[in-house]
Amino acid sequence: MSAISRYPVPKLEDLPQDIRERIVAVQEKSGFVPNVFLTLAHRPDEFRAFFAYHDALMEKQSGLTKA
Repeated sequence: MSAISRYPVPKLEDLPQDIRERIVAVQEKSGFVPNVFLTLAHRPDEFRAFFAYHDALMEKQSGLTKA
């Protein structure tokens, strides 16, 4: 299998549990793991920060839909 990135891409089983659970949830919902998730997971603090920001925007109560 060829590399998906110039950056090291961690194996799912080597990731911290919270990050692994987040990626597995996405995989179960969409049927695949986006390459960008594995690439971001190379730097766990940045992965967590990115998704904290995502959740703050997308999961808050508002009058707008996600669309």
